[in-house]
This record gives sequence, C-alpha cells and structure tokens, in this order.
Amino acid sequence: MNRPAFSSNMLLPKYWLTWIGFGIWWLLAQLPYGLQMFMGRCLGQLMKLFAKRRMAIAKRNLELCFSHLSAHEQLDLFNRQINSLGIGFFEIGIAWFWSRKRLQKLVTYEGLEYLKKAEDEGIGVILMGMHFTHLDCGAMFMNMQHSIDGSYRPHNNPVYNWIQHNRRARFRADSVVIERSDVRTMVRQLRKGRAVWYAPDQDYRSKHSIFIPFFGVQANYITATSQL
Repeated sequence: MNRPAFSSNMLLPKYWLTWIGFGIWWLLAQLPYGLQMFMGRCLGQLMKLFAKRRMAIAKRNLELCFSHLSAHEQLDLFNRQINSLGIGFFEIGIAWFWSRKRLQKLVTYEGLEYLKKAEDEGIGVILMGMHFTHLDCGAMFMNMQHSIDGSYRPHNNPVYNWIQHNRRARFRADSVVIERSDVRTMVRQLRKGRAVWYAPDQDYRSKHSIFIPFFGVQANYITATSQL
C-alpha cells in the first residue's frame, strides 16, 4: 500500500492536541533510558486505578493459564505484566524517536544469516510475532539490519496514522507497511522474496478461525498463517 501522505487538514484545530501529545512523547523519549523504565513502571501501576476492567481480565487470564502457580506467584506475575505495559509506552517512543546510533546500544543480533540466505535465494519469509509491548522496538531493530515489511492496523486519527506509518519505516525506504486486511499485498511481498512481520495472536472473531488449546484453555485463533 502507499504510505499515508501529509495533508493540510492535519493542521486543523481538532488535531492540535494530537500534535501536542506527540511533542510531549518526543520530549519524554529524550530522557535517560533508566529513568524512562522507572517512569514506565510507575505508569503501569497507575493504570490499575483507571483500567479496572482490563486489570480484571488480565488477572482472570493469569488464573486460567497459570493455575499451577500460587496466588502470591500469580500476583507477582500480574504486577510484572502491568509494569511491562507501562514501559511499553516509553519503548514505543524509543523506537520512533531515538537515533539509529542510540538504538544500536540496546540490541544484539543472532541468526541474521538465515534471513540473508533466504533473501539471496529469493525466498519469502514470514516473521511470526506476537503483540508484545516491545513489538515496535523489535521491528525497528530488525529494520536497522535487514529490510522487512510489516502488517499493522491503521489508526482512525490521520495524524497518529501518518506519524506511526512513517516512524516505523524510517530506516528503510523499501519497507512496506501493510494493512492487516490487505492479504494480497502481503502475498505479493512474500513472492518477491521479502521478509514480512505478521502476528496472528489476536481474536478477530472471523469465519477464518478455529478454537485450539492455548495454555490448556480453548482460544479462538485465526488460520491466515497456514493460508499464507
């Protein structure tokens, strides 16, 4: 798909708060890494007060999937999960707003030779991932070493969508960011021998899905991976 283009309509007053929000996000991303991680953990704990329904769902999921753990162990896992959720906000800022030099200090690589071999042989590769909180960092780290494409859900706010799209593909002019519903483009890129990041771990309640055991619990799973 074509990259979203900047429009003068994005400067209308109704989007000013979005621009201000991104300005604050950029400023926060310039803080020292350790301070950002501390602030992320604090944000995660703060979310407990405002996202009570989400917190209840998270606790129930842990009870179902880790029933062998004690109540104290489940609570510890819950708190670490919530901390990671808060840190994820700052990790997106790191991925979108840090320089290549600064990002490089956070990562080491293993196995890139397999992607290079597939590229040399013209073989498409599905990089199967999941919606972890650090997915933007992971994709950015990959694109610094090996050009990849990725699927995403367009944001309803055009300013957010434009910034998201351009930030994710900023290190590779040939990277294609594909709408998750655009299967044709995904297949086309794979046939070109491209590596495409794809995460099938969300329940879209579509007809192209089946129920399978996940941590011993029946969960709805889309079948697009096997089709690809």
